Amino acid sequence: MTYEEKLSIIISALREAQKATRKEHYTSLYLTKDNRLTEIDPNELHDILLKLQDDEKVITIKDIPTKLKPVFEQTDDAFKGEKTYFLIDTLDSFDDWYASYLLKQKSKLKNLDWLNLLKTFDVCSDIDQQIQMTRNTLIAIPSFPYPYIGRFLELFPYDTIGTRKNYQKYRWEGAQYLLKQGVAIEVKSQVDDVLGYGNIVVRIDPIKFDDFYKAIKAEFEKRKQKTDKIDKENVKDTPKQEATKKTDEKDEPMYQITYTKQRQVLMNNAQIGKPDFNSENDLVFSFLYEHPNKRITREELEKAVGGKLTKTLHKIVENLGFEGDTKEVFFSVSKNAIEFRNPITKKDLEEMKKPLIKLVKGGGKLVIPH
Repeated sequence: MTYEEKLSIIISALREAQKATRKEHYTSLYLTKDNRLTEIDPNELHDILLKLQDDEKVITIKDIPTKLKPVFEQTDDAFKGEKTYFLIDTLDSFDDWYASYLLKQKSKLKNLDWLNLLKTFDVCSDIDQQIQMTRNTLIAIPSFPYPYIGRFLELFPYDTIGTRKNYQKYRWEGAQYLLKQGVAIEVKSQVDDVLGYGNIVVRIDPIKFDDFYKAIKAEFEKRKQKTDKIDKENVKDTPKQEATKKTDEKDEPMYQITYTKQRQVLMNNAQIGKPDFNSENDLVFSFLYEHPNKRITREELEKAVGGKLTKTLHKIVENLGFEGDTKEVFFSVSKNAIEFRNPITKKDLEEMKKPLIKLVKGGGKLVIPH
């Protein structure tokens, strides 16, 4: 059992004993199986309590169990009655110290939830790669690395304006965690373009970073193995489900647009367009793709992309590869508003009185099937 684990047991037992203590009385800390203090050697327990008294200055030990006392004091206790507890005076400073202790425990690596662990591990992985190349303690990592290598899809599941901003926030939070843990000495944002992309500059303590990176890699692998094991067991134990009723054929998607991480605009896996990265077309369609089947005003789009649009909505749609009848099927466009419909069902086509779509060179064209 580590020192931290022993301290946690002692603090928990002391807090529980404190709850049962009357006002203006000292706390009796008994060594029992219920509070787990019997799992710790009594002399070690005494040493840790002395550390809380002398170093942290949050308690005062008023008396100790008889068996820990010198022989002459044990004889004295024999007449008064053997003591099986520590008598503790919890000082006024104890509650504030305990609150701080809880916050530190909550932010320990082993207590981080899965998403926060990934945020930190993601940043650490980039820092480690940079150290290998630069041999420097001042590291600059991109706030939004592009193209994204798909390290953790929980952080960046797909490419839209919203997920890019979230991923930047996750990266910044991961770097800030390193600062709070003392692994990083300095963390600052270095924004160098109008779109808000740039670098996170981190100055690390190389010794602490090396230890921390090993620890977070081990924690990640341990949890991943545990998750993989649970997933396999769930697959093995899942009973066969009864066949569900078939979905109405008219409600099944006939045509669906996919916007890939490489900015490919795919219609049923056939590419019809590919805007440039961070271009007006890319930013507008990322937002529309994230908000399908709803009316979006030009003002909303300009707010989302962070600036005035230089082209008409009609022109943007055409630049994306939607021309002629495919534009009519997937979009409703006016001067000041737009709606992106996705996916398109057979029912949708019938309501629009449109036949099936066949892609031809130069864009999409509606062709009546024979």
